[in-house]
Amino acid sequence: MKCRHAAFIACVLLVSGGTASAQDNAKIEAGEQVYDQNCAECHGEKLRSSGALPDLRKLPTSGRAAFDEIVKNGRGQMPAWEGQLTDENFDQIWAYIRSRAQ
Repeated sequence: MKCRHAAFIACVLLVSGGTASAQDNAKIEAGEQVYDQNCAECHGEKLRSSGALPDLRKLPTSGRAAFDEIVKNGRGQMPAWEGQLTDENFDQIWAYIRSRAQ
């Protein structure tokens, strides 16, 4: 599974013309773990929403400030995660979401 994930990241980077450092890949992998532990129950496994919630893969690059605001402070049924997750965790989750962007 990890091998497939690493291959996926490599393909995304090749298609997008970017290069990722080992640090970027580590952040993405850490973000996947944090997401799986804290977010997947509501937002779907591998970022695949059931349709009841927004598809996080469609968040624009410019949506980082809104993402931070909603995740940290909550909105509607979304609980506030500030104090439960670190700023580093928010960065990791964002890196994971962006690596799977559509």
